[in-house]
Amino acid sequence: MAANKIVHEPGKYFDCTSMHGKWCTITMVGQDVGYARVGIISSGRDYILFQFRDKTGLVAKAYVKHIVEVKLKKEQELVVREWDDSVNPFTYFLDKRCDIHVHQTRLFEASPGFFHAKIMFVGENIIRIHENSKDYNLNQFMICGMMES
Repeated sequence: MAANKIVHEPGKYFDCTSMHGKWCTITMVGQDVGYARVGIISSGRDYILFQFRDKTGLVAKAYVKHIVEVKLKKEQELVVREWDDSVNPFTYFLDKRCDIHVHQTRLFEASPGFFHAKIMFVGENIIRIHENSKDYNLNQFMICGMMES
């Protein structure tokens, strides 16, 4: 039996609701970091919310290449959530420490992201983080994915 697979076609709406409540591997475009064996718990117009063990993560649909369902021997129960597109999904991570992956445009990019960074502020398109005693303002469209650390 072949696993379910959804391929993101550039320029087309990417609907992954059929993967809600399932364990999947999310493959990203180019050199971006992917996410293996994560449970998809919700999605909206632009983002996918997932769970890995007791941590929550977020992936920008624009950077997803495809999603493939995987079977795990011991599956943790997934609780599917409702999505509200009027709420900025980065607010779910306020005051939490996260690993933030930035979209990679070259093979050996200087900074693949920020690790164990505290989310300090979420604005309309800007996220302020604190990492290694420094504050950074990130345009949220640069972020291809993030997960609680």
